[in-house]
Amino acid sequence: MSVDGIDLHVRADGPVDGPALLMLHGFGASTAWFDQVVARLPEYRSIRLDLLGHGGSARPASGYDPDSQGRLYARLLSERDLNDVTVVGHSMGSLFGVATAEHSTRITRLVLMGEGPDTSTGTLPPGEWVIHTRWIGPMVQQYGPAFATRRVVRRAFAPGFDMATAFANPSQGLRDARSLNHPAFTQSMRQRQAWTRRLGLDGRLDNLALPTLVIFGREDRFYNVDASLARYRAVRTITTTVLEHVGHSPMIEAPDRVADLIRQFVSTG
Repeated sequence: MSVDGIDLHVRADGPVDGPALLMLHGFGASTAWFDQVVARLPEYRSIRLDLLGHGGSARPASGYDPDSQGRLYARLLSERDLNDVTVVGHSMGSLFGVATAEHSTRITRLVLMGEGPDTSTGTLPPGEWVIHTRWIGPMVQQYGPAFATRRVVRRAFAPGFDMATAFANPSQGLRDARSLNHPAFTQSMRQRQAWTRRLGLDGRLDNLALPTLVIFGREDRFYNVDASLARYRAVRTITTTVLEHVGHSPMIEAPDRVADLIRQFVSTG
């Protein structure tokens, strides 16, 4: 669908009168990363979309900062006339979910997975700086060795996780990572850092005062879990949950548990 003249690939599942979920995937991912959780929440109206610059959505030269994307997804909720919406965000999608809540009164609660309050509690893959290099970066991202891209995707899961169970399409992770356009890669990373430096997600959630559930896998390889949780737990409206033997992508690694947590949180949160 077109939102403010920008094409977004949007998928809706479940009954039209079911409780609304807005699902925002992480960096270099797609709507497919929520397949397993959506299948376990058939009573919900699950709205998921490919983030700007990803998958089947538009790939403009700019507009990847959190505020611009927050306004865009807030407009999507308005055009779909969705109310009492629960945001379900993963990784960077959590950040955009918070930005959307700052621009929309239609959101009443948030579920955030695998995202620290700011980049001070996170780590990037070795050599990530190469992707930001002019000329070289786009070539490496789009046409670099598949094994190197798969290794980065693999970091989104706990050591020992069976990647054969992650997606219906075994090449999904590689395809999603390569579908990301280069402006989205460089701008999202840099502007995200600047946005959270002004005020971290913990501070923004404190200002929003919306019930929020933060989920981390104990074996997350992108964030220091304890440091992230310490800051989130200082905010009165945030509840935290840690899943043992799970990495950065709980909705794929532990879909039954995540579906149960979402269902319980929406009904009582």
